[in-house]
Amino acid sequence: MRKKYFFFNCLIICNFLCCYSQIVNEGILQIEPTTNVYFENEYTNKSTGSHASNGNLYLNDSFINNGNTSSTSGTTYFKSSANPLVSISGTSNAVNFNNLEIDITAVSKKGVSVVDGFALQIENSLSLVSGDIRLTGEAQLIQKHLGTDVNTIGSGKILIDQQGYASAYKYNYWSSPVNNSGVFSLLSGKFDGTDASVNPFNPQTMLFNSGSPYNGVPSVLDGSDNVTTALTINTRWIYKYLQGAGAYGDWVSLNQNSMLNPGEGYTMKGTNTALANQNYVFYGAPNNGEYLMLINSGEESLLGNPYPSALDTDAFITDNLALFDALYFWVDGGSNSHGTTDYLGGYAIRNLSGGTAPSVSASLIGGIGTAGSAEAPKRYVPVAQGFFVNAYASGSIVFNNSQRDFKTESSGDAVFYRTSNADNTDSDVSTGLGDDLERDIDNKYIRIGYQDPEGFHRQLLLAFLPNSPADIHYNLGYDALLIDSREDDLFFIVDDELDKKFAIQGVNSFSEALELPLGIIISEAGLHEIMIDEIDNFENTIYLKDNILNTTHNLTASNFNINLPAGEYLDRYSLVFLPQESLSNTDVNALNVDVFYDGNNNIVVNNTERITIKSIKIYNVLGQEVFKANTDLNNKDRLQIPFNHSQGIYLVNVETKEGKLTKKILN
Repeated sequence: MRKKYFFFNCLIICNFLCCYSQIVNEGILQIEPTTNVYFENEYTNKSTGSHASNGNLYLNDSFINNGNTSSTSGTTYFKSSANPLVSISGTSNAVNFNNLEIDITAVSKKGVSVVDGFALQIENSLSLVSGDIRLTGEAQLIQKHLGTDVNTIGSGKILIDQQGYASAYKYNYWSSPVNNSGVFSLLSGKFDGTDASVNPFNPQTMLFNSGSPYNGVPSVLDGSDNVTTALTINTRWIYKYLQGAGAYGDWVSLNQNSMLNPGEGYTMKGTNTALANQNYVFYGAPNNGEYLMLINSGEESLLGNPYPSALDTDAFITDNLALFDALYFWVDGGSNSHGTTDYLGGYAIRNLSGGTAPSVSASLIGGIGTAGSAEAPKRYVPVAQGFFVNAYASGSIVFNNSQRDFKTESSGDAVFYRTSNADNTDSDVSTGLGDDLERDIDNKYIRIGYQDPEGFHRQLLLAFLPNSPADIHYNLGYDALLIDSREDDLFFIVDDELDKKFAIQGVNSFSEALELPLGIIISEAGLHEIMIDEIDNFENTIYLKDNILNTTHNLTASNFNINLPAGEYLDRYSLVFLPQESLSNTDVNALNVDVFYDGNNNIVVNNTERITIKSIKIYNVLGQEVFKANTDLNNKDRLQIPFNHSQGIYLVNVETKEGKLTKKILN
């Protein structure tokens, strides 16, 4: 009887088991350079096995890897002429090849299926001679070589899934992990993935319309969940934004035939499917290698992860720190209309300090690891996720293979924004500060929350990063600006730049003496609340300081409610870490300035030393200013201010050239 496997010119140090149906390695299998090895049947590298393929390995069936694999030279070939479909799987969740060639020539050929959650890692080139690679579920393809694409594309392609919003009213920001002849179009590169579980190699071409009512149309399925009529996308909502100046008119309308280069992002709405999310299949040659995107100072571009694997934001931002320093991800906040003024949502932000959730309804902000919720971005950008960058210099943005990694959404390492969680009634705001499993254990994180009277919630991130170059001043890559400030909003002020609103501030060292200015904009009456959303690895008490009243509120213990008139308060509040009595202040009382209520509807300021007084302000217990004087205050040792307000507690703030005095009075 003919053997079902054979090999030669190979060094084997192992318990190598064989039978007529499979080949199993339990020890060390090492294929030397320039050596050819042929396996006819299914091959398993067991958990005790070490597979080192440095020569050429020809596989005519499936490869199950439960152990270690490595490859520094040579090529692994899947060259089945009998089986139309073979697979790569195993409990190790990864396999490593130097070069890989797919050449499936069997009748009814499909190709190679890579099991869900598995990393197909190739050091150098991929050759798709005949047959496709189906990356199932969250399987990813990673190539590690430097420079431009070295792949060879014959008749084969890859297929990889990603899910978007089900709603026809909500925008996803997309990018493509594949190309066809170097570019991507929706018609040739993105397919209906509704029946991907039953037809993984045969997705249906999407349909398109452009008219009213401007909604997409979900797929029609038969009783076996096969797509009989593909989904329809309305082209009214397909746009790109490349090298724009920030104006709404810089959006460029696209259609199903429009061509996009690898790394360019685009917008698209959903189909109104009854499913939780709409699945799509990207079908084409895998994007690989280096891509450059021009941008000029002051411009904004909608880009995206160009690879069929996760993108490391730390590596991507660091490689491009001379041009931009943060990524901005659009997250829908519950839009249910095509009217521009009715759009709900905001931008989640990620930089080298960490990430912040978008400013949306507090009930939509998800918890740690809740995939698809309106949470803070993780370190890794998932497959097909689009994002904005804002350039402060001119040059070429670079994507390259060194920025790629294998990180899945189900593991909590990456978030694709596609679920509004509209049914989530839990208003506790959680953010996932512990999202970065590889972060420095010495880092400390504080998230400050602000909620306006309408229930929109803004999150600010303060990160203490002892092994970073960030100081208390503005630092590229560690401090991130807001790009979607609301009419009511809270933000950091860095370096007294009052016209700039920061959502993220990174500092390399913590000190109890730190004071970090906050700005707040109020446009409407009602409850404005500042709180702590979450802390990680931080143990000190956190206070909100009122710089006018010279008071502090313990945010660690309770939220702070603000009831101030509409306006911009850019020097009123600071984040501090000591109570007021411990903060250093000029002792104006030592200079013989005193304030009291005389019982006859007058507030008296005694200034026996006639110190120069800049202003006198009086506030009620809500912090609202009820009196202000900044003239006729000097050359007197006694000032008498008529005060006919209702009975209660008031705070009198006297500012002199020597310092401030705040005195509580009861009239």
